[in-house]
Amino acid sequence: MTSQATETMSHAPQHPRSVMRSVRGCARLVAGLALFLVAPVWLAIAVPVDATHAVLWPTWYAWVATLAGVGLWVRGWMLRGLARENMRKASDGWEALEKRHLEVERAFLPLLGAGRYDRGLSARLEAARAEREKLRVRLATVVTPPFLASLSAATAREADEIVKDFHGLMDAHAAMMAARDLFALAPAWRRVWENELGPVYEDLTVVETITQTVQRRSMDPIVLSMAASLILWLDEQRLAVNDLGASLERAQMDPAEALTQLDRIADEARVRLVCLVEAALGADTSMIGQRRYKRWRKGAGEKLRTNETRYLGAYRIAGVTYTYNPAQAIRLTANSAGINLKGSAAHSTARFAAFGAELYVPPAYLHRYLVWDGTSRYGSSRANYLTSAANVGPRGRTR
Repeated sequence: MTSQATETMSHAPQHPRSVMRSVRGCARLVAGLALFLVAPVWLAIAVPVDATHAVLWPTWYAWVATLAGVGLWVRGWMLRGLARENMRKASDGWEALEKRHLEVERAFLPLLGAGRYDRGLSARLEAARAEREKLRVRLATVVTPPFLASLSAATAREADEIVKDFHGLMDAHAAMMAARDLFALAPAWRRVWENELGPVYEDLTVVETITQTVQRRSMDPIVLSMAASLILWLDEQRLAVNDLGASLERAQMDPAEALTQLDRIADEARVRLVCLVEAALGADTSMIGQRRYKRWRKGAGEKLRTNETRYLGAYRIAGVTYTYNPAQAIRLTANSAGINLKGSAAHSTARFAAFGAELYVPPAYLHRYLVWDGTSRYGSSRANYLTSAANVGPRGRTR
């Protein structure tokens, strides 16, 4: 770490959250002491008063309380060690991250002036810069937590989150270097392109799974016809996505145009899925169906949950599961560094934007509108398109 960064972090003002964590750490120490002293105090009181043997020896629950006190202390010490280790990793990695950041921007910025896929590339860069600044501030506030605060589980969690954010920012750097390789058609461009296909293939897998749900639940002939047409369209798009790589290979299109085509397919998949869900809900005239449709039209304060906002990094083709790294995709996705959609509105359009560009989020959350039971706040959300063992498991492999 640079001396300037070290000085900044060492003299950072104590954050209000650090004060609360110190209070929790103090409470852990006091509670642990109180529980630990139950059995010793029992003995200290019983011996001077010459109590009977039955009363002299502490009962089992007194010893349990003492052991619980010891457990609280041990747990606090373990949390302190975990937090200190994670913060050491973060501190040691900051200087390398800063150096890498300068190298990445020098390689990436020329792409922005070339007028090719400018909006998407600019959004990716701005998101990474925002994440870097957020990480710098967070690191400055918790790099040296007070002793009592370090005993808090919240401090250990934040230290762990900071390490994860470091990995996310490194993935963003990898994505920007991948953009350089792709636009230059460097020797590694094919590997970059295969990873770039991942979010689109996963989108198509999600849309197919929700469409199959509609086919199982609807009896309306118009809806079933729409669903069958969508399944055929999805198969066509998988072939089209696969052909894009061949077009790049033959120099029939440039990388910017290929990325734009991926955007077009992903956008149209969402439009078609939304139309199908709308039709399926509108065709259900049962009481619960009418409530679902009303909920769909109003949104009803729906929010995205954490497990709904990010790509899983896997998709299926012809029954085989493939894996990829969505955080290293060039296109801006919910997995990109600097993006946090937790608690965002669950738009029925399945369309999102950030940093002036389209932001791609897996549309699996639309499944909740189809299967809402009329009582739960959210309903069943994930279509289990890849979360079941049948979809992600030993067969998963990288393309």
